Amino acid sequence: MRLFFDILIFLLLAPVLFLFAFQNGYLDAYVSDDAIPADPFIRAELAQTTSGSDLSRRIDKALDAGSFDDATMYADIADYMGATIEPGTAARLAQQKTLANTVMRNTGSFFEGFVTGEGSDTASFMGAITSDLTVVGDVRDIGSEGTKLVNGQEYSQFVLGLSVIGLAATTATVATGGGALPAKIGVSLIKISKKAGTLTIRFTRDLTRMLGEAVNFERLGRTLKEVNLADSAATRHAISDYANGVSMARLAPVFEDVATLEKSVGPAETVRLLKYVENGDDLAHITKMSGKLGKKTRGIVELTGKTSLRAFKTVANLILWAAGWAWALIAAVGAGFLGSLRRRFRRRQTA
Repeated sequence: MRLFFDILIFLLLAPVLFLFAFQNGYLDAYVSDDAIPADPFIRAELAQTTSGSDLSRRIDKALDAGSFDDATMYADIADYMGATIEPGTAARLAQQKTLANTVMRNTGSFFEGFVTGEGSDTASFMGAITSDLTVVGDVRDIGSEGTKLVNGQEYSQFVLGLSVIGLAATTATVATGGGALPAKIGVSLIKISKKAGTLTIRFTRDLTRMLGEAVNFERLGRTLKEVNLADSAATRHAISDYANGVSMARLAPVFEDVATLEKSVGPAETVRLLKYVENGDDLAHITKMSGKLGKKTRGIVELTGKTSLRAFKTVANLILWAAGWAWALIAAVGAGFLGSLRRRFRRRQTA
């Protein structure tokens, strides 16, 4: 009997010890993050931080504010964790979904988030994304910030550097048949995030430093002095030639992650999610998270404070998950026991 209990205790403790070692990085050389499914741990933590009634309240609040994206995001989270939305809230959401689908058919899916996004000025966002996704925005910003650089005035290395790389990426995209498109998408969405105020100070600082290493601003200034910056065609030609010497080694992974994030959640959600990014590692974690959770990502980050899949895989969430299964098992056994007693009672009555 003692051997039985020793084995039982070992079987109970083994998963806890394993997660403890994994959580503290002792198994990094042997166990990859993907080896442990994240969904049960995420659901366990969500069950501790929210509920069907809480998510219903959030959906109603989002609908009151005109933010259909947020409302559907919270509804998706409720479905993901198995929570039930209140009937009145579900009816409101269904009605708004019909209206939103009509708007999407008339405006095009790419702009979906900007049409229905929280607190967004539709016209300004549409204008920003249209210009910044094309060469127009880059040439405009090079003319504006480049003039300041040439005249010895204070200028934004962040905006000027991104615009130079964006113009270079546009040229490379055409030349490679789309091969450089992720870089162009990444540059454009970072610029839009900066204008929207969702780019963190720390991440902006890190990007500015990398841009300073990639773009030789002193040499760029000499190039711009020889160009009529009011002439868009001349500016584009000069910068396209100059950009051949720009090093993209450190910036390329950032732009690729942003482009991958956009593919998973769309442009509007990418802009919103960047407010949780403090550095390149944060961006990589959130990009991976969005690949798993899609447009639920931002809501789960808001509710739990976690910005990576690994962060959910803790001993505490393992215990919560196991407790949920234990409760379900106890409930099933109890139901079976009560059913057995009921059948015995009926047999005695008919006997």
